[in-house]
Amino acid sequence: MFNRRELALLRAMFRHATVTAAAASVNMTQPAASALLRDLETRLGFALFTRENRRLHLTSQGRSLIPEVLHALDGIEAVDRLASDIRQGAQTRLAVGAVAIAASSLLPAALRAMRQAHPDVVVTVRAGTALDIVEMALDHRVDLGVIVGAPTDKQNVASHSLGPLSLHAVMRPDHPWATRRGLTLAQVTQAGPIVLATALPAGRATREAIEALGLTYRPIVEVAQSSAACALAADDCATSTIGR
Repeated sequence: MFNRRELALLRAMFRHATVTAAAASVNMTQPAASALLRDLETRLGFALFTRENRRLHLTSQGRSLIPEVLHALDGIEAVDRLASDIRQGAQTRLAVGAVAIAASSLLPAALRAMRQAHPDVVVTVRAGTALDIVEMALDHRVDLGVIVGAPTDKQNVASHSLGPLSLHAVMRPDHPWATRRGLTLAQVTQAGPIVLATALPAGRATREAIEALGLTYRPIVEVAQSSAACALAADDCATSTIGR
């Protein structure tokens, strides 16, 4: 239903918010872009954008559709890049998927070592949730994935443990506990920590570790990413306990 030109125009309209700017970014005239959008909306049977004060605003239908438009165009452009790399001789590629905490803590050192050993390999890193990473592995969008915890789909994917999950307390350098030795999970728990949400494997492990000590799980904040927990701790909101 969509061709590449239409996808590119929709992405440009989403990014630039005016037909004139969007058309210029994809080397089209404004009348041609407007006509293409009208034809596309006629085929779809619903409007993608409304115009207010000459600016474009996504309709509810457009908001539902635009993420897939962006994803589809990213996929097409990735194929183009791969074909270009192959033409230029960079035939060896490694696609790695990783959850956010692994991408920030484990991958940099691992990829640095790999690049030193294999400088001709082209590496692509894709981020997502653990479920996203498993799905990427299943449909061959990544060669391997790094997640926290064991995959739930054990029938279709193989997995290997890279290391144990540890808990770290993160705090400002001037925090009273910063120079303290022998800090316990019980002490952090009683102080009211910031933790990763229990929907995440690391957050779930944190809760299980706390409750295994017979303590009440009562964080002051739950977050979806370790970077958010660290930022809150740096702003002196609380000590942050994160899984890693």
